[in-house]
Amino acid sequence: FGIPLPGVGGTSCATPTWSGIIALLNDVRLNAGKSVLGFLNPMLYQVGAASVGKPAISAPFNDITTGQNEGCGNGGFYAREGWDPASGWGTPNFEAFKGAVLELP
Repeated sequence: FGIPLPGVGGTSCATPTWSGIIALLNDVRLNAGKSVLGFLNPMLYQVGAASVGKPAISAPFNDITTGQNEGCGNGGFYAREGWDPASGWGTPNFEAFKGAVLELP
């Protein structure tokens, strides 16, 4: 369009992205005769913990292990293996995530 586009990041980007992913995962589960995911926190930690150390191609989360985010007046948080306050469990790998949620009851 010939106009610069602003950058997008943070929760303004992550929240609608995750909403779409969860909607697609619920659709996959319903088509498999299973219930929707419901309250997500226990499932996210179960799937996240199970993905630590797996090869990226088969892990539901692509673990972010280096870098940091800036804090408000402090050094922020550093990424490390597994869950961390900088990147959580990492970025979603939809195909692997789909397989993981289909294995859930």
